[in-house]
Amino acid sequence: MKRTITALLAALLCLTLLPGLALAEFEPTSISTPYVCLMDRATGAVLYEHNAHERAYPASTTKIMTAILAIEMTEDLYETINIGNEFDRGGSTTSPHPLSRNEKMRIIDLIYCIMLVSGNDAASALAIYMAGSQESFATLMNQKAAEIGMKDTHFSNANGLHDETHYSTAYDMSLLGRYAMQNEAFRKIAETTSFSVPATNKNPARLLESSNRLLYTKGDKQNIQYSYATGIKTGDTAQAGRCLVASAQKDGVELVITLLGDIEGKVASEYRFENAAKFFDWGFANYKSLQLSQLNLPTEFTATVSNASFEETSEGGLPVKADIEPDAEIAGLAEALNAILADSSAITSEQTYNGGTLTAPINAGDVVGQVAYSYNGDVVFTADLIAQRSIDEIGNVVNVDPSASPLLVGDELPKGNPFLVWFIILGVLIVAFVVVRLSINSRYRKRHRRRTAYRYRGRR
Repeated sequence: MKRTITALLAALLCLTLLPGLALAEFEPTSISTPYVCLMDRATGAVLYEHNAHERAYPASTTKIMTAILAIEMTEDLYETINIGNEFDRGGSTTSPHPLSRNEKMRIIDLIYCIMLVSGNDAASALAIYMAGSQESFATLMNQKAAEIGMKDTHFSNANGLHDETHYSTAYDMSLLGRYAMQNEAFRKIAETTSFSVPATNKNPARLLESSNRLLYTKGDKQNIQYSYATGIKTGDTAQAGRCLVASAQKDGVELVITLLGDIEGKVASEYRFENAAKFFDWGFANYKSLQLSQLNLPTEFTATVSNASFEETSEGGLPVKADIEPDAEIAGLAEALNAILADSSAITSEQTYNGGTLTAPINAGDVVGQVAYSYNGDVVFTADLIAQRSIDEIGNVVNVDPSASPLLVGDELPKGNPFLVWFIILGVLIVAFVVVRLSINSRYRKRHRRRTAYRYRGRR
């Protein structure tokens, strides 16, 4: 059963609606990060956004896609492969032992290199192994992005090194983080603080330590770990600035935040981690979920179906029902959801059907479209529409078989469109009448010719 939850849009999440205490402690609009999106992982509801749909460079947060795609494409993550010699060698962070030509490594080790220390060489090597080239792997990345719903994203490589055609948005990257964290293998890697890569045919064992300061503090650096952090990935280039896609979980609620575009030199690298922690605290304090059953939404509708059989007494009307699970919910900021609950009668519904219009035949249980529920013009929930019964199409015209016996009185008429059947019968009768009439006229003309000839011979 498919259920699609859409985000509460910015109008519903207006910060001016929130009462004093949370805002006094943290004001989201005070953050200078140019692109921000805070999202509920379970539902996809947006709790806060700033320029979330504007294009930005994702840098190495790109590797979230590289890692989840590699995991989904691999049957055995512990398989040892030869990484060859075509991969990018610049920008490795596995120093002092970067990847070597024809090194044999387990796929899982390459993914840890990608996620914990952002190894550009590991991302390139894995992409080439999986798809034959970085370009082919980028095609797969873009296909997966479209599948997830990342409408404003285009990947050109697997490691996130700068390219003018390699871009995303804060919203899309939060979608990606939300999607990836549903995978248990990915989640385990994303929340790992350190990992030891076994020795290979080319290098000794490597110790990897996470670059995500919410999870791990290296050496004598300031400890800014966040106790509820669960992942995910950092990113840094001169063009993209300081980037972060992070997740945190508290009391059964998991949030994902994307921060893109902090410029190096303008702010310290720790700025993104400190702000992520503030957003998480603010989000947890103001988060609320609401059972859809509390809103008394209409779930049963009637759709018009073309090409329906004439035997349909409902004249092509198809009952459809919204596919909403009993425990389905929406999530967002408490003030916005309280407003919806208090005024649930203002929620409107709009149905859209596959192909624009429905055409028979349709089988009971088919997904025939979607219904979108909106409040004050903003979509808050969508669900599939399921056909509640079958509808047959108009019967095909009966083909005349020369070898078939003629239709006799008492025989059952062919099934299908009754108007077409009677039209055919009428046509056959007309043709028969014309044939009989022509035959009578022909006999009459022959007799007339014989009589005329007899008279002529008599006169002679």
